[in-house]
Amino acid sequence: MKKRKKLKWIVLIIAGILLTAAACYTVFVAPLMEKEQWVYKEQTVERGTLKAGVTESGSLEYGVTSVVYDLDLDVSTDEEEEDEEDESDETVQKYLKIEEVYVKTGERLSEGDILYRFTQDSISDVRMLLENAAAKAQAAYTEAQAGYNLSALEAETDAAILKLHEQYASSIHETSSLSVVHESALLQVEIEKRTANIILLQKKLEEATKDYNEAAKDYLDAQKPVLEEESNTVNFMIMQKSYLNLQTRYENAKKALQEAEQALEDNDRKIAAYQEKLEDVAAKSRISALETDETYQESMINGENARVTYEAELESLKETLKEAEDEKEQIEKQLSAFEAFVGEDGCLYAKEAGIVTEVLYEAGDSLRDAGTMISYAAPDDMTISVDVTQEDIVDLNVGDKVDITFTAYEDTVYEGSIRSIDTTATSRESNAVSYTVVIAVEGDTTLLYSGMTADVIFVTKQKEDVLYISRKAVMEENRRYYVYYKTSAGEMEQKEVETGMDNGIYVEILSGLEEGDTVYLASRVNAEEEDIGDAQEAEDGDAESETGDSEPAGPGKGAGVEGMPDGDFEGGEMPFGGKMPSGGEMPFGGGMPSGGRMPSGEGMLSGG
Repeated sequence: MKKRKKLKWIVLIIAGILLTAAACYTVFVAPLMEKEQWVYKEQTVERGTLKAGVTESGSLEYGVTSVVYDLDLDVSTDEEEEDEEDESDETVQKYLKIEEVYVKTGERLSEGDILYRFTQDSISDVRMLLENAAAKAQAAYTEAQAGYNLSALEAETDAAILKLHEQYASSIHETSSLSVVHESALLQVEIEKRTANIILLQKKLEEATKDYNEAAKDYLDAQKPVLEEESNTVNFMIMQKSYLNLQTRYENAKKALQEAEQALEDNDRKIAAYQEKLEDVAAKSRISALETDETYQESMINGENARVTYEAELESLKETLKEAEDEKEQIEKQLSAFEAFVGEDGCLYAKEAGIVTEVLYEAGDSLRDAGTMISYAAPDDMTISVDVTQEDIVDLNVGDKVDITFTAYEDTVYEGSIRSIDTTATSRESNAVSYTVVIAVEGDTTLLYSGMTADVIFVTKQKEDVLYISRKAVMEENRRYYVYYKTSAGEMEQKEVETGMDNGIYVEILSGLEEGDTVYLASRVNAEEEDIGDAQEAEDGDAESETGDSEPAGPGKGAGVEGMPDGDFEGGEMPFGGKMPSGGEMPFGGGMPSGGRMPSGEGMLSGG
């Protein structure tokens, strides 16, 4: 019984001790654990180039590249397709078959890595299919070329013969016209000669008429004395002789008159005959001209038709030859593309580095249809899309250089350039108009991953060879700026400085500090987070100490900056009576010296 009572008292005492310990922890220890404490980190005053500009945020996007299978292995013609309509594809077409796949999603590719290997049997089958088709196409082209040359020669010969017929008809037409013209000219000359002869004949007729009239009068006058003086023999004989002479003269004059009249009549008849013949020639000429012109026109039409037929035949022959040539070249291209695709060892290799995002074939699959075989993110095609306000977009141009900082690597500045500027405005708020700007990330991107948050700084202002420190090290009090300065003895003291250009991350120091001086950045953290903060501080310090004297390319470039704080800076008074910049919070909390705003979309402010 006594042992049981003793054990009971021991249990009660232990329980009381535990309750007392718990109460002490709750009342005294826990509040101390939750109490915020100051953490100081050092930063060296650097000299270099300080940049400021418009800052916008966006996410990193990969440019996805695809390895595409697009070989055309179909070598059947339209006629063959009709003949083989009832046959299966396997009897007509062969396909490449995958033997082994060497990549999987998420792997990093290097240029020259093997992606796929094809079976040798499928390579041989497809190669034989294409080579046979190429041989057939070559034979068909040779046959078409021979047919074209022969048909072209025949068509050219026919065209030449018709050309001769055309030339002959043209010659006949011209000769006939010349003959008619010549005959008409001769008749016209004869008519003109006969017409001119009328005057001469009329003159002769007039003379003959005159002689006749005189001879007739003398002859009549000579008849009277003979009748009256018949008894006088001597006179009679004389008169008789004179009478006979006058009679002869009369007869001759009468004959001459008749001949003159006849000659004039004959001349008129000749003129009429020539005119009638001329009219007949003209009529015949018109008929002949119509006939020869019809023959000529028919020959011309036949010649033109021959030319059209010749050209049509040649065009048809050219088309046939071109089709055969195209088919031959197509098969040759297919064979060449196939050989280039399978290579010498039947493997498909990566042409550039990247991260595999999708693999669409497995071992044993056949490549029956064109499509993507593998997709990967190319490291040299990373972009960031940001929205820039209409006030700032006017200062930007495609090709302009920008600075980029990533949340994951806030002490490293990447370079980039503007790839494109969308001309279509986007309005996410009723009173805000902005434009999408695509930034291409340049340089080494091996540490970057899709989706990383980035700040893009469009540099609008920069100053070279200036002193600068982190703006988180600067405090404001009564419109004067101070820093916590590390003395040569290693002690901390408050020191007034004059500031200049402020880009939201760094502040230019015009006076009060020298290159190489050390200042403190202070932040408050919970006691339970202190160990984590110390470990991170050591890691950050080691990383940043490697940056040396490189120039800051803009916000976030911590060239020689040590101990960038991880916790949020809060408003309130700093140790030693210093205050945080007006606005209530340090830069990670969103405040700027002199009540300024963060740089995103608003540009940078200058203090001092």
